[in-house]
Amino acid sequence: MLLHNVKTAQYLKRGSCDEIPNPIVSLLPGGSTKVTQLVKDNQPTKAELLAEINEEHQRWEAAPAADPTPYLRHYDDPADAQKYFDYVTDTYSEYDAEKELTVEEAKEDVNYLFDAFYYDFAFYDYFGGHTVFDQAKAEILQELQAKDSLTCKDLQEILVKHLTFIKDGHFNINHNFPAEKEIPFFFRQVMFVKTDSGYQNSKGKTVVSVDGHPDLDTLFKRSISKEGYLVYYPVLLKEAKFDGTEWDKHVCNEQLTVHYADGSTDVLTADTWRQYYKDLPKGQNTDLRQTDGIPVFQFNSFEGSFLQEVNAAAAQMSDAAISMLDLRSNVGGYEEVAHQWITRYSRQRIQGNGVRYDVVNPVSVAIQAHRWQTHDNILILLSGKCSASSAEITMDLAYNLENSLIIGENTNGCMIGNGGHVELPNSKCSVIMTSVCVYLLPEGADYFEEMRGLSPDIWVPAKEAETLAAKLMENLK
Repeated sequence: MLLHNVKTAQYLKRGSCDEIPNPIVSLLPGGSTKVTQLVKDNQPTKAELLAEINEEHQRWEAAPAADPTPYLRHYDDPADAQKYFDYVTDTYSEYDAEKELTVEEAKEDVNYLFDAFYYDFAFYDYFGGHTVFDQAKAEILQELQAKDSLTCKDLQEILVKHLTFIKDGHFNINHNFPAEKEIPFFFRQVMFVKTDSGYQNSKGKTVVSVDGHPDLDTLFKRSISKEGYLVYYPVLLKEAKFDGTEWDKHVCNEQLTVHYADGSTDVLTADTWRQYYKDLPKGQNTDLRQTDGIPVFQFNSFEGSFLQEVNAAAAQMSDAAISMLDLRSNVGGYEEVAHQWITRYSRQRIQGNGVRYDVVNPVSVAIQAHRWQTHDNILILLSGKCSASSAEITMDLAYNLENSLIIGENTNGCMIGNGGHVELPNSKCSVIMTSVCVYLLPEGADYFEEMRGLSPDIWVPAKEAETLAAKLMENLK
């Protein structure tokens, strides 16, 4: 059983997009948020929507398996593979950011970390091997050489600054992620529908272009209006640093100028993005509730200790015509819990599109030719930027279960790795890095990318996902 890091994503915070200073919140007269007859006339039936999304999901069943060769580890000496156990630990010592370190102590920590990279990091060769890591190490040591003394936080910041080339969604130092992840910004001042004539606003004006965004199908995402109708809104993904601090409020200052066939324009501004995370009541591991008559099950980590609760809820939901699995605050955990939940819910074994490879001791992996499983009931999986690791794997499993819908935001983006833990001896910096195994999707699979996350089928702000999903189910015939 592979343990995915449970602590990492709890500390993911808010990011920003800052392309144009001093945003002007404006909407020209051509804009509209009213639900018109055009919007109502362009609503699919529930069966039509499911058929469309089922087709999108099922197309990956026949995709060729990923080639694990680029990820395989190459050690200078085969015996080096056995030194993995010298670095990975379950020990989490108290970390004091203001503790003073000598330069020599800091250098010892750097040497220890880069040894751990070589012996333990599953992506060591993938991210450039000795050439890249030795250069990063040399730059870090050079910067330390100019110091008389430093704190543990200073060392942490120096390490993070020089390790941005590591695009592993699990990798962090004291919950600081060197590489940027992607957060969604929604432009919802104008409601759009997709017709045979292209994208039209609610008044029937046809979009001909959006400045700076030539691919309209990439820009416009399937979404849900506040009234619960299936519509389309522009959504932009912007890179953001997750640095372990509580960020207050962030906006995207990029404006979108929408041009219509009649010569008119709309200037759209982005909604503020806020991280969604909902704690369960103290002492409560899971929550089974109802929203507009739909059972909703929430659990925030795949902890083996409450597997019985998880499986019991899955069994209760299995006969419901529509169910929701709330993974918006789920930061990962034991992958096997994900498999058990969806097995209990669907009453069949579901295989994901991804395949797990041992990159240290390569073995052949048998891939089931037929992965798609029929299923009459509707399963809605709610997603957000805190949906990480095994939560993302759950959604990958659901890709092969008929009538599954993912509604919310793109996920955290840490699915292909896992959460091995290394502790630096002097600073006690806690380092999370992928070890031994990687989880690879089929060649060409575009619904997930490390750091970006897994794309939902229907894009809505995570906080609103449960309410809007229920309204959509009520509105669709």
